[in-house]
Amino acid sequence: MPTSPQPPSTIQEIVLVDDEPSVLFALKLLLQALGFSVQDFNGPLEAIQYFASSSRIDLCLCDLKMPKMNGLGVLEEVRKHRPSLPFVLMSAHASTEEIDRAQELGATGFLSKPFTPEDLKQLVEKVAAGQRV
Repeated sequence: MPTSPQPPSTIQEIVLVDDEPSVLFALKLLLQALGFSVQDFNGPLEAIQYFASSSRIDLCLCDLKMPKMNGLGVLEEVRKHRPSLPFVLMSAHASTEEIDRAQELGATGFLSKPFTPEDLKQLVEKVAAGQRV
């Protein structure tokens, strides 16, 4: 019987935040197939509440462009509860100003959409190794 892939030891639980249900679903399936526990949120406010109440989070992958609150707002709120949590923003259209602000807030990096499953796997491995992406 084949065994499922084991996630890097430093990352076990990943929080996903994206307002597009199909993207959220695909990312969750992919990360679960890689062996991670995944909490997914279609809205930023629910994710922020989760960050305030859960201590098991090892990484957040958050869409930059969302209604009501963008990924920078989520990052700013998360930093209040988790100042050192690895936090990666995902976007197809990030401006220089948004990238600069994300760096000021301590984002671990950006993942440009569209990306491949291999891109995502490599990103998580780099974050687990303590690298910026």
